[in-house]
Amino acid sequence: MALEPDDRPAIQEGVKEPDWDTIQPTYEAPGARDVVPTLPPVPDVTTFDPPKDNWAWTHDDWHNHRDPVEPLPPVNREVISEENPLNVDVFYSMRSPYSYLSLFRLAYLHSNYNVNVHIKVIFPVAVRTRHKGGKAGSGRWYFFGYSTMDTPRTGRYEGIPFRFANPDPILQDHNPQGECTGLVAPMEKQPYITWVVRLANAAQLQGKALEYCLAVSPLIWGAGAPVGEWPFHVEAAVNSIGMDYDAVIKDINANPDKYDDVWQKNQDEFQMTGQGGVPTMSFNGEPFFGQDRFNQLFWRLRQNGLTARKVPREPIMARPLRWPSSSGGD
Repeated sequence: MALEPDDRPAIQEGVKEPDWDTIQPTYEAPGARDVVPTLPPVPDVTTFDPPKDNWAWTHDDWHNHRDPVEPLPPVNREVISEENPLNVDVFYSMRSPYSYLSLFRLAYLHSNYNVNVHIKVIFPVAVRTRHKGGKAGSGRWYFFGYSTMDTPRTGRYEGIPFRFANPDPILQDHNPQGECTGLVAPMEKQPYITWVVRLANAAQLQGKALEYCLAVSPLIWGAGAPVGEWPFHVEAAVNSIGMDYDAVIKDINANPDKYDDVWQKNQDEFQMTGQGGVPTMSFNGEPFFGQDRFNQLFWRLRQNGLTARKVPREPIMARPLRWPSSSGGD
C-alpha cells in the first residue's frame, strides 16, 4: 500500500457539500489556521490523464500480445562515485503518510551512498483530481479506513514514529467513516496545503527539499508536535534548516509564479512516469511506486553500480531498522 488517503465518492444528485468554514473532520488546536500567512491563490492544480508517451505505458511488459514499446534503459557501466553519482527523483506529497514512511530510508540512501535523492513535492491526489464545479472523482471506499489502520502498523514495523495527521493537511469530509460524504474542499477553502507545498517549492529552489521534508513531515505525521498543533511549528522547522521563513513568505507573495512553476514542473514530470500515487521514486525514468517498493529501487540501483560513500554527508541519518540486504532484497 502506498497511496495517500483518498476516499472520494462521486457526488450523487442532491448531495450537499459540507460547510467548509465550520467542518472539522480532524482535530485542530485553536488558532492553528491563524498562523498560516495570506498567500496568493494557486493556479489550477487539477491533473488529468497522463501523456500517452509516459514511461509506464511505453515500457509495459504484458508478454501476451507484444513487446514493450521501448526497452529498459541500458545498465550503467561507469564507476559510481561521489563525483559521478546516480540520481533518483522522488515525487512526494506532504499529505501522504506513505511518503513520510519512505522518507527516512530515502534520506539514509542519500547520506550514505553515491546517489542524489531529489525530493519533488506535488499537490495531493485528492486535490489534483477534484473535478471542477465541486465534483470529486470516484474514490476507493475501502482505502481510507484501511490506511488509518495500516500506516500506524507500518510505522511500528519500520521503527518510525507515526501518528495520523491532526489537522489533516487538506480539508476533506472523511470522518466519521460511513457517514461522511468523502468530499474534498475546493482549493480556496484549503487552509494548509498551499502553504506547505509552496514552502517545499522554496526549499527545492534552495537545494533543501530533503531537509524540508525531514523537518516538517514529522510534525504532521510523526508525533513531532502535540496533537492538532503542527502548524504552529512549521516556521521554526523551516528556519532550522537554514532557510529564512519570513523572507520566503515575503517572496512567495511578491513572486508567486516563481514557486508555482516548481510544483507545476514537478507534476508534469510526475505525469510522465505514468503513475498517479505517491511516493513514486524514479530512476532513469523507471517509476517505483510506493514506500513498499524501496527495496526494488535499491536492487535496481545496485544493478547500476551503486556504491557506498566513504564518509556520510548531511543530513546524517541513523541506519533504518528495515534496510535492504547486500543483495538488494529484504
